Amino acid sequence: MNLKEKCRMLGLGCYGGKQAREFITLGYKGNAANGSEQDLKALGDIPKFRLEGFDGFGGHRERAEDCLVQNGEFVDFIENIKEEIIFVFFGGGGSTGSGCATIVSEMLLTQDEGTNKIVCPVIALPSQDEPIAKHRNAYQAVVELQELEGLGATFFINNDSGKDYTSLNSTFTKFLDTFLTNDSYGELNNFDESERLEMLKDSGMMVISLMGAKENQSLDQALLLQKLTKDGIFAPIESNKICENIAIIHAGRNNSDIEKDSIIAEVGKPKNVFEGYNGRSTLVAVSGLDYPVSHVAKLGEIAKTAYEERQRDRKHVSKLGNLDFMEEKESKAIPEKKVSSKLAGMRKKMQEMSK
Repeated sequence: MNLKEKCRMLGLGCYGGKQAREFITLGYKGNAANGSEQDLKALGDIPKFRLEGFDGFGGHRERAEDCLVQNGEFVDFIENIKEEIIFVFFGGGGSTGSGCATIVSEMLLTQDEGTNKIVCPVIALPSQDEPIAKHRNAYQAVVELQELEGLGATFFINNDSGKDYTSLNSTFTKFLDTFLTNDSYGELNNFDESERLEMLKDSGMMVISLMGAKENQSLDQALLLQKLTKDGIFAPIESNKICENIAIIHAGRNNSDIEKDSIIAEVGKPKNVFEGYNGRSTLVAVSGLDYPVSHVAKLGEIAKTAYEERQRDRKHVSKLGNLDFMEEKESKAIPEKKVSSKLAGMRKKMQEMSK
């Protein structure tokens, strides 16, 4: 029932490394990879790879291909991962993780036939007030993820849900760890390993919510469903009510905490409903949802609008005139000389030096 030993947590870039570390401290197998030596040092003593020659990509995610070509040891490691389930953590707005993650995911999916690996990206989407380059990078990364055939469940962390990113990382770790390792059982039914694998295999967005009832009070179902679908740690789900699987681990021996019909009303009628019992808290998970294209499109629109505004502003920037009031005025009979640019002067000096 416990999937922990079948998982490897792979963290790419700054956010990815931090999220992978959360799971490694819980006993999961995992690794971090980054070009920044400072970022790697900050992770402490965990398995890690330094992407040599690329101390960050400076916002240019397109450099990922060259980076991987020049870091054969890391590529060999990726191609020889044996675990069945690989979670790939990365920040969509960054450049190292955002650029490498889609290539690494494709590498894992195209390993020797018969390996049947389940590759689950976990992308942290930038908040709306972050720089436009981050919005652009995240948008492009999601577009590339959509094009990968055979990809497993994808988790979209919404950085707009809170500014305490450390708390956000810890919350996601708790949710996913509970999903992967819960071994509670009941007489009515059990949420077993094969059902968890089924949920992780389905491509599309996956969301999880975990909530306990306060002492002597019933579970706040409305709040749980709101956190699951709209304003929790994940990007808001699409409104089309398309999903493949729903899982519920009830906090008790029956369905008194939450009924499946309440969840179906929010996310749509699925192909499968899996239920387990006697969990410490109530866990609800949904997989096979459409990607949160409305939310991601909004990020793309923000980036586009901000870029266009910058271009308009640049056109209206006033240019400085020449500060020539201290120079002696020349005779009107002598034509005024054109002021040469510093670049032209520099090139002229370079030409003279090369003679």
